[in-house]
Amino acid sequence: MEDPNRLRELTTEVQSAVDAYIKSDDIANYEELQIRLKRLQVASSKPADMLFTFRVQPESSRGDRKCGDHYLNEMGVLDALMAKEGTTATAADLAAATGCKELMIARLMRVACALLFCEETDEMTYRTNQITSLLVKPGWKAALQLPEVLYPVVADIRRFLSSTNFGRTGAESASSAFEFSHGKTIWKVLEEQPNQRRNFDMWLREKRMHEENHWHKRFPPCVSLSSANLKTGPDAVLMVDIGGATGSQEIDFKAQFPHLPGRYVLQDLYALKLNGATKHPEGVELMAYDFFTPQPIKGARFYYFRNIFHDWPDEKCAEILRNLVPAMDPEYSTLLIDDFVLPTKNT
Repeated sequence: MEDPNRLRELTTEVQSAVDAYIKSDDIANYEELQIRLKRLQVASSKPADMLFTFRVQPESSRGDRKCGDHYLNEMGVLDALMAKEGTTATAADLAAATGCKELMIARLMRVACALLFCEETDEMTYRTNQITSLLVKPGWKAALQLPEVLYPVVADIRRFLSSTNFGRTGAESASSAFEFSHGKTIWKVLEEQPNQRRNFDMWLREKRMHEENHWHKRFPPCVSLSSANLKTGPDAVLMVDIGGATGSQEIDFKAQFPHLPGRYVLQDLYALKLNGATKHPEGVELMAYDFFTPQPIKGARFYYFRNIFHDWPDEKCAEILRNLVPAMDPEYSTLLIDDFVLPTKNT
C-alpha cells in the first residue's frame, strides 16, 4: 500500500476534481477527474493486483465483446433487461423473455456485471445502468463486433515487433501491425468484409454523437466565410471532405450554414457504394477517390481531412498533402486538418 499520507493527498485531489466537475462538466474537468481517480486506484491497490489486472485486460476486452454483443446482445438478453429499466429482472425473467437457458444467462451476466455493463442486485437478479442503455444501441452493437478483426493483431504484435528485433534492424516487414497480421491493410479488409465495413461506419456515426463539440464549433468558419467572399456559380466548390466516410461532417456543416454558396463534395474510396445506404442532402456529391492520387477538384474554398493522418506514417502524410497542393488556389483555398493531437503527458 502507498504511504497513508499520499493516499490522503490523492483523496483530496479526487474530491477537488469532483467538485470542479460538478461545477462545470466540460471535457477538461472530466479528463482531470479520470486521471485523479486512476492515480488513487493505483495507489490504493496491491501492486500484484494491478499487474494481474493488466495481464488479463485482453481477456476482459474479449469478454466485453462476447458478453456485450455476440452473446447477450445476440440472445436479446440486454434488450430484455432494458425493457425492465427502472426495476429488476431475474435470470428466469430473462430466460422467459428470450427463450435462452437460465443457467447460460446467469453465467454470462456474471461476466457482464463484473465488467460493469449492468448490476447484480441479488442472486441472479439484475438491473440496468447507464452502460446497459448504450450497449443496446445499434452503433455500440456494431462497435463491439469490430474487435473480431483486431484480436489477431493483438495476438501477433510481438511477432511484428520481433520481425525487426524491436526496431533495431531497419524497416518493418509490413507498414503496420494490422497489415503484418492480416496480410493486407485495414481498408482492404473492410472492403472484403462488408458487414465489418457497415459496423465501422455505424460506429463512426455513434461516436460522433458523443463528441464534446464539432469542428465547425471549435473553429468557427463563419468568421471568414460569408456569401460576400465566396465564389458562386455551378463550378464553385465550398468544401471537399477527403476520406469522409459517410459524410457526417459535411451534413452537419451544411445544416449549420445552409446560406453559404458552393458545392459540397464527399470523397472516399467507398463513396459510391454508400449512395444507397446513406441519405445526403441536396448539394453533397459523392466521389470515389484515393488520396494517394492527384486531387481532381480544383480551387475549392477549403479541403477538409478528419481523422486521416493519425492512420499513416509521416512520409505517407506528406504524400497525401503533395497530391492536394496543386489543386489548391493559393489566394482562395484553405487546408483544414481535424485530427488527434496527444498531450505531452498523462496520455
